[in-house]
Amino acid sequence: MEPVLSVRDLCVTFPSDDGPVRAVDHVSFDVHPGETLGIVGESGSGKSVTSLAVLGLLPKRASITGSVTLLGQPLLGRKESELRRLRGDRIAMVFQDALAALNPVFTVGSQIAEAITEHHDRSRAEVRQRVLELLDLVGIPNPTARINQYPHEYSGGMRQRAMIAMAIANEPELLIADEPTTALDVTVQAQVLDVLERIQLRTNSAILLITHDLGVVAGTADRVMVMYAGRQAELADVEALFYEARHPYTQGLLASLPRLDRRVGGEKLHRIKGQPPSLVHLPPGCAFTPRCPHARAGECDQERPTLVELSPRHFAACHRIGSFETAGAA
Repeated sequence: MEPVLSVRDLCVTFPSDDGPVRAVDHVSFDVHPGETLGIVGESGSGKSVTSLAVLGLLPKRASITGSVTLLGQPLLGRKESELRRLRGDRIAMVFQDALAALNPVFTVGSQIAEAITEHHDRSRAEVRQRVLELLDLVGIPNPTARINQYPHEYSGGMRQRAMIAMAIANEPELLIADEPTTALDVTVQAQVLDVLERIQLRTNSAILLITHDLGVVAGTADRVMVMYAGRQAELADVEALFYEARHPYTQGLLASLPRLDRRVGGEKLHRIKGQPPSLVHLPPGCAFTPRCPHARAGECDQERPTLVELSPRHFAACHRIGSFETAGAA
């Protein structure tokens, strides 16, 4: 099956006073119709920059190389006018902070309507009916009244769902969700994720889900890509990643999760020692070496590991795989 989104050797570099910042370093992945790919990692690992590069929303000073294709059509290097026709129509994004993303001086209904009329020629009655359908689809109560309300009159969860309604207004083939459940309580979080799942079942769209929350990934994603210091650490089906994690960084993330089967008053949660490295002064070998409990001098700190296939659909980038046990959430 042809992937909706195909990324190959994507590199993003920003200039700085201290030197070039390699925010994304030779990242490659595919997302297929009806599939959800979760991207996880600590802050600064390159998750959001990857998505912004796909959308063409990075500043002009950013240097971007590699290949990004949407249904076989290249995206990198396209004119802004061409990208503008694609954004919101065939590819859309749910931003992290809905309150900042929505315009406070326009009603929510008018902002969703604009996303439709920007790409399609429809009558005002048709647009209004479509907006009401979208508000109902994402679970906004009493859409007839809510369509004329302003963002500040919505709760946090409702604003997030309104953002999703705007993103899916034209049923895009690819939906990018950047931390869609941040700062939401667990009940509203479950509602938002349920909305995304129902929309995907209805439209067969591909979803790129960016999050820090491994619990969200476990219940939503089909495959997971773990990023560290702008590079891919591991890429696998969600069950394989949670039960047979092979990269020490992935194992550390899973070990830091709170678990219901741990006895009260037992051991403290695992903590990965140290801090992520500066993207200006990355070590010559594996970037995770200073924090890795399995690192070996002369091997891990000299040569960068490449992403290799360990089993069908399971890839990892580590020199020491095979010299320590696999680990996971089981």
